[in-house]
Amino acid sequence: MRTLVPIAVSLLAMAGAYGQPTPDAEPKKSAVGFGTVSEALESLKSTPGVDITTSKPDSWTIANDPRNHTQWSFTPPGHYAYPAVVKRIIKQSADGNIFIEMTALCQAEKAPCDRLIEEFKQLNDRIRENVQRRLRRQGGTTK
Repeated sequence: MRTLVPIAVSLLAMAGAYGQPTPDAEPKKSAVGFGTVSEALESLKSTPGVDITTSKPDSWTIANDPRNHTQWSFTPPGHYAYPAVVKRIIKQSADGNIFIEMTALCQAEKAPCDRLIEEFKQLNDRIRENVQRRLRRQGGTTK
């Protein structure tokens, strides 16, 4: 990936991503495309090409969908924001910039959900900084 230019991290608005799903006749879809965290996990488990793993030692369920450049991170039971899922998609803009599009569905209270999103924003920033450093060492251009 030597031809990559500056990396930008783009975070989508989390509007509607918090709180318990409403008990309507038909479940509403959230920003991640599912009505509940468990619905998202069950769907991904049955999607061909999606690799499901459990991280050690913290027991997060991670679903990687390489076809769609997407990673889903599911909080484990006992986590302060459980149940929640953070969906990140790596994208490239027309000018060659790489960015991370992030959405989440968090069914915990607002404060733990806000904390989870902030932690993922910081993680995304660290990823962006690491990639920029790597590109500089390889002779790529970064701003």
